[in-house]
Amino acid sequence: MNTDTQEAAAPQPISVIIVGMGARASIYSMVALTNPELLRVVGVVETNPERRDQARIMFDLPDEHCFNSVDELVALPRFADAVINCTMDRLHVQTSLPLLRHGYDLLLEKPYALSDEEGQPLIECARETGRKVMVCHVLRYTPFYRAMRRVIALGSIGEVINIHMANQVGYLHESVSFVRGKYAREEICGSCMLLTKCSHDLDIMSWLMGENTPATISSVGGVIQFKEEKAPEGAGTHCLNNCPLERDCPFSARRLYIEHPLRWSNNVWHDTNNAPSTDEEKEAILRQPDNPFSRCVYRCNISIVDHQSVLIHFRDGATGTFSMNGGASTPRRIIHVTGTRGEIYGDFEEECFHVRQMDPAAPGGYTERTLDMSDFQQGDAHGGGDRSIVLDFIALLRGERTSPGCPTLEDSITGHRMVFLAEKSRLAGGAVQTF
Repeated sequence: MNTDTQEAAAPQPISVIIVGMGARASIYSMVALTNPELLRVVGVVETNPERRDQARIMFDLPDEHCFNSVDELVALPRFADAVINCTMDRLHVQTSLPLLRHGYDLLLEKPYALSDEEGQPLIECARETGRKVMVCHVLRYTPFYRAMRRVIALGSIGEVINIHMANQVGYLHESVSFVRGKYAREEICGSCMLLTKCSHDLDIMSWLMGENTPATISSVGGVIQFKEEKAPEGAGTHCLNNCPLERDCPFSARRLYIEHPLRWSNNVWHDTNNAPSTDEEKEAILRQPDNPFSRCVYRCNISIVDHQSVLIHFRDGATGTFSMNGGASTPRRIIHVTGTRGEIYGDFEEECFHVRQMDPAAPGGYTERTLDMSDFQQGDAHGGGDRSIVLDFIALLRGERTSPGCPTLEDSITGHRMVFLAEKSRLAGGAVQTF
């Protein structure tokens, strides 16, 4: 055989174990089905037997590689390169520590922890073991934010003075996940609303600002809409059982989850471990008195906020403002960056942003160009970031070149601390927190 012409052997696929086979893990693990030459799922840890069995069938796993707990997994010698950890937020640290100590690299769903104090042992463990940890900040991989970061880095709008961002959480998503669902109360999911829904956004703000880190943070917010006293007069406690106003309510469980099944209803059936095939079956499930997804949204006793605003003062004097508004008519992520020589403004859902630059000779005193990302994002909710972050994780483990925005654990600390301190400020009545 002529070794001069012999092609190098193709690298073996990265082998992973899924810990927490929920919605996010299902999305990340799709790469193993579409590109088995890159990724192979070789085990699963899942407390729910139905989901564990689904993973066993989907990835053709042997019974001995299907576990009920992380303790069961680490009792065996390491048999994979890495773990994709998509457990509930409050379990991230306690499940990740034994995995790192057992020699597994980690792709960890955000947030990496619920607080600075809880996150410190994870950071120290990753440093001590030398394991690779990436946090799933998928928005860094979207063409929209990547192109925006390049425009800023090129100096096209001068020095950044202010970044304003807003996350308009649509009422469909708000009602199913954050009012009726498992993210409504911190004692269930472990996270405040800002951490659960908006750690992506504040990570993006931190990423766009680069080395310019925050100096102080303050925040205010609360519940203004989804509370008992805002229920319409005569409203019942349960949409399908005792509410005479159900047909006129935008949050009607029948209208949202039966008549319009594409409006987040999959979350309902997933989180209640049901797979109804007919409208009659769906209605029977929603009529169950203990079904959380047909409760009146005004009587769910949520402990998270439904609106919050954050003010960040950066070390060079620039400012950042962020607003989360739950129950908006349309879901939107809006951004406006003001610089000393121009500005950028855009809407993530519209898949484009506009760059205005000062130009005294131009009509109106400025020039404007639009960067259209629609050909790249194609309407994807995360702009293709879910798949891209898995591919970057594979490259990281192979020692190949990774994305400039690769969100390692160390690199994601600033964005997380912004959230931690914002919530600390909110609970203290808006008191300024030093970063």
